[in-house]
Amino acid sequence: MTLWNLIHGCHRKSEGCKHCYVFTRDGKHGIDTNIVRKTTTFNLPMKKNRKGEWKIPAGTMVMTCFSSDFFIEEMDEWREEAWLMMLKRQDLQFFMVTKRPERITECLPAYWEELKERVYICCTMENQRRTDERLPIFQAAPLIHREIIVEPMLESIDFRGSLNGIERITVGGESGTYARPCHYEWILDVRRQCEQAGIGFHFMQTGANFYKDGKYYKLTHRLQMSQAARANINIE
Repeated sequence: MTLWNLIHGCHRKSEGCKHCYVFTRDGKHGIDTNIVRKTTTFNLPMKKNRKGEWKIPAGTMVMTCFSSDFFIEEMDEWREEAWLMMLKRQDLQFFMVTKRPERITECLPAYWEELKERVYICCTMENQRRTDERLPIFQAAPLIHREIIVEPMLESIDFRGSLNGIERITVGGESGTYARPCHYEWILDVRRQCEQAGIGFHFMQTGANFYKDGKYYKLTHRLQMSQAARANINIE
């Protein structure tokens, strides 16, 4: 797995963005996150080492654009370059997360049929409002691989039995100093819905402020993922 942050910068889109880690980190360094720009690693998939070998080896899953949103408007002038690199690197797979499913279809390249088997797109749905708004749009996009991420999970979510075309749902609480609470029963309910739909489920992290069986747990960042793993409730 390799990280490819080809652009940096974003705009808050919905409730889940309130305590965005990118904005928080940039703020500590006096960086305006709202300015979207190319990074020095924009061409990473095409770079080779001194031996003439790809810096990203064949067979790698490339986590794409995790310091922005691949479908943000500012990316329009550079997206074709990015798609072409993905097309040329037929030996790689690409995974990206978006809060802008309404822009997916219009932003796909003319040669999408040649790419779609290797591109995994995950849509964030952090509460019921955004689930009802984004899920049908996301399902209508011409994708092969669709996943949902409910992170930060801000409340109980009902997918209303409509998970056709979704391969997996990842859930997790919010991290950071001002993290909003996450309840274990919300996590288990999404797991139940995944089980009924016959799709994958992944409990990523508890979040910093976690409630389970009527008890409150304040968890450090180090413990949030390990405690989620200890729950042993993932569905592969």
